[in-house]
Amino acid sequence: MSLPAVGELFAFAVAPGVEGVLRVVAAHDASRCVVVTRVQGASLKKAPKGDALFELEPMTHHERRRSMMGGWVSVGPPADVRSLGVVPLRADERERVLHPEPWVKAARKTAALAAKVLPLASWDVVVADARAQWRWVHERDAVLAEDVRAEQQRLDMFSAALAAQGKETETLARRGVTALKRQRFFAAWKGQLPRALINDAELAVREAVVSLEGRTVKQATSRLTKLVRTFNRLGPAHGHTFDSTEAEDIMDAVGTVALACGVDETTFDATIDAARKF
Repeated sequence: MSLPAVGELFAFAVAPGVEGVLRVVAAHDASRCVVVTRVQGASLKKAPKGDALFELEPMTHHERRRSMMGGWVSVGPPADVRSLGVVPLRADERERVLHPEPWVKAARKTAALAAKVLPLASWDVVVADARAQWRWVHERDAVLAEDVRAEQQRLDMFSAALAAQGKETETLARRGVTALKRQRFFAAWKGQLPRALINDAELAVREAVVSLEGRTVKQATSRLTKLVRTFNRLGPAHGHTFDSTEAEDIMDAVGTVALACGVDETTFDATIDAARKF
């Protein structure tokens, strides 16, 4: 769907029996600024008139502080908002908002200018903010209760993950490095990186695993430091620079071997990880 015209109004559902109004108030290259102009209790039958168009809704939900809700979008409106037509902007409404790009380039940045800057966003984000704001005003107790439950759920999930990780670590330490002889460490790279690079990466870790059977923690630390230095050279040797995700995969593999060898976290960080150049 094409980008809307400046001045176009849209209605959207905020809650059962409640509709809000979105207004396109500015254009900047291939983007449009959409703001929430008001939310009312009865369903809209036609475009509002007069000053109601310019009663911009502030964002205060969850202690946020913004003088208006809205953002810059780069696509046409979704199907769940309906056009109410176009009402041209008044002369005093033309400079209400500012795109982040000219704000960044502005020679002098003032608080008044900053108040006009709205973020790059999407229709969904703007609508979600409007709905969250309405609930904050009209159903705050329920929102706060939901927030408490959601936070407790996050804490429970985090605790469960820690417990699972601890159990996995204990099992790995008990079984020792021998248990890793058949493990593939970089299966997720298949189809993403050159096969030769994946093969060399697997070989480097497998050779380290085989060489570490029956070794002391000190010997394991030295051998795994050597393994990290191997990976320092491995990417460039294949004309590849490991990105952050690939680097994390590598250090996860090295860390798994280190755990199986009884290398503690402090030693791992200070010696083994310190050798990393990727």
